Amino acid sequence: MPYTSVEDIPEYVKNYSPKIQRQWFYVFNSTWKKITNENGKDIEKRAFQAANSVLKKRFSKGQNISQESHRDYFNQMLDKFLGRLEG
Repeated sequence: MPYTSVEDIPEYVKNYSPKIQRQWFYVFNSTWKKITNENGKDIEKRAFQAANSVLKKRFSKGQNISQESHRDYFNQMLDKFLGRLEG
């Protein structure tokens, strides 16, 4: 089930800054909504994978997202991730 507030996210995500927590929350809920609308399977698993994948990419060495808004960046990452799951 999607999270209703940032306070409800898993404890391991709370180790990050509030900004990162909000990003994780947004990606999880966005993925959940998108997969639900597509009648997807393993919704919770895929939402966790997308949110955690974005965290990993966010902190990858050499990652430069300063030119893009965070929303655009996460939408791109989400689309890439979901494309790999469908392929």
